[in-house]
Amino acid sequence: MNQLMIFLDAIRDHLDSHQLPPAASVDVNVWSSPITVQLDVDGLPEVSRALLVWSQTLEDVSARLWRLVDGRWVHLSITGRTPCGIPVLVFGVVRFEPSTFPDLPAGAKQDMPVYPLRGWSTPGEVAA
Repeated sequence: MNQLMIFLDAIRDHLDSHQLPPAASVDVNVWSSPITVQLDVDGLPEVSRALLVWSQTLEDVSARLWRLVDGRWVHLSITGRTPCGIPVLVFGVVRFEPSTFPDLPAGAKQDMPVYPLRGWSTPGEVAA
């Protein structure tokens, strides 16, 4: 079986095995892993909750922020591995709010722990 079929089977099995939030797109490309899932949810609480749900289904999870160069949007993402070892990146996009992301200049990427997503999943929460 070729590697593309392995990746396709792995993500299909993962999606079938879990109650996951809606995805806008799933990009499966064996030359540039990981599998990339773009969430189909809006707003910081919703994106945070969706990423937390995904994080509970993956192993070796880490999180990252990336404020786009235009400064108006922030990608929130997690990376991890399916139980069978296939790398997955899941992301959503939220509006930049200085009170939520006080130390994130335009264009900056920043690794972060997963736990701030819990605080952001409740409306009105800001960075500590």
